[in-house]
Amino acid sequence: MNGLIIYNGFWNTAEPPFAVRSLVSAAKLEGMTLRAVPNTALTAYLTSEAGVLGAEEPFALFWDKDVRLARAMEACGMRLYNSASAVAVCDDKAATQLALCGHGIPMPETFVAPMTYVSYTEAGEAFLAMAEERLGYPLVVKECFGSLGGQVYLAHSPAELRALAAAMAARPFVLQRFVAASKGMDRRLYVVGSEVVAAMTRQNDKDFRANIGAGGHGIPYTPTAEEAALAVRCCELLGCGVGGVDLLYESGGSPLVCEVNSSAQTRELSACTGIDVDRAIVRYVKTQEEKY
Repeated sequence: MNGLIIYNGFWNTAEPPFAVRSLVSAAKLEGMTLRAVPNTALTAYLTSEAGVLGAEEPFALFWDKDVRLARAMEACGMRLYNSASAVAVCDDKAATQLALCGHGIPMPETFVAPMTYVSYTEAGEAFLAMAEERLGYPLVVKECFGSLGGQVYLAHSPAELRALAAAMAARPFVLQRFVAASKGMDRRLYVVGSEVVAAMTRQNDKDFRANIGAGGHGIPYTPTAEEAALAVRCCELLGCGVGGVDLLYESGGSPLVCEVNSSAQTRELSACTGIDVDRAIVRYVKTQEEKY
């Protein structure tokens, strides 16, 4: 059984990242061959039909966010894990919230900034004033597109909020209620198929963001039935066969869905829990591919 695993060639110019190499190794243990290919080595071309130069395998584990490439691969018949639509909705934080709202999914209150093609100027003042009145301070400012917590900020005052909005230029962003009880802490539940295969508490004593990339560390965690059902439901709604669901917590312990990642990192999770998450992922892909 031969397939591809796609990763970002701009971030990883010398060799595939650890996460991809680990998935390739896990696939070998399952009798599969995953050929690691950067998105920069594939070219989507569009005429009356779509095609992708450099891809001949029937399926791919899509470990990147190049949605246009993913859609072209699907258009020419390739099966992707996760699908292009799932990657797209998870990559855009506003789109994720929109897809989940109306389904009984508990989430922090979120305001979506108006779209602009120019820098964020005083024309957006009405939006900022409305959001700060409803959310209070501090409040969270998130770019819609970002990874590893690097595009998430905390505004403590009207001046900080407006400075951050101006710095966004034309990049889309959302404003979100700061869940103070969960400062520097969240829980990641990793969903594969229809179950949570591993979970950890992420703790960061030096930053409001719990992300490992922001300095956090993982602690093994056993989710409750409520938490596991919530994580699985989120992935079902977003169309993710594989997904990392991040939960925040109110002061009373009630979980709130922060975001869902279509290609969440597994290294820290596997290290702290002792669970081979990568092998669970490739087993899922293998099971799906055996249907064809």
